[in-house]
Amino acid sequence: MPSDTFLRLNDEKKRKLIDASFKEFSLNNFNDASINRIIKEAGISRGSFYMYFIDKKDLYFYLLEQYGEILVNNMKRDLIKNKGDLFKMFQDNIKESYNSFKNDNINFFKKSLENITIMEESKRTFGFRDKRLLKELIPNINLELLNDNAKRHIEVIFAINMHLLMVTLMKLLKNDSLDEEILKDYYEQLDLLKYGCNKKEEVC
Repeated sequence: MPSDTFLRLNDEKKRKLIDASFKEFSLNNFNDASINRIIKEAGISRGSFYMYFIDKKDLYFYLLEQYGEILVNNMKRDLIKNKGDLFKMFQDNIKESYNSFKNDNINFFKKSLENITIMEESKRTFGFRDKRLLKELIPNINLELLNDNAKRHIEVIFAINMHLLMVTLMKLLKNDSLDEEILKDYYEQLDLLKYGCNKKEEVC
């Protein structure tokens, strides 16, 4: 994550480096992306870059985190709109998040998908943030809509839903469209989590 030195920069200087970084990672996958091209585009020295970030990976994960903030804000808004219904929030959020990401640096995500190793590492790095995200959202979740088991295991339910959301989002971005079959699978998976797997017993 960025140093305090970077965070203290004025908005224009931060934006120039961020824009240059998104441009580089949108044109090249992680392994081929060049710090030299980034600093040339941003108009900073190599020494300044290493005062801001530890290395290329540190910068890359920071860019991913920027989109995490967009996701959080979308979720909060969707929870309020759906009166705290967790599953309706996840249902609505997929299209909203796709449109947010598609309209801004979609090639960044497409290039990210080309490097399985870095994507797996990013999952491990950001996995713990599910708990932090849930903590931010919990005041807006209507727990009365969930049964007692779901309330007790809310962290697990949320983590599974987040996994489904991110996997589906990556599929949609890779496909470059709101593919109906991909969305259908996603909605069915949400229903599976919401309603369970067992058949309802017939009442004689």
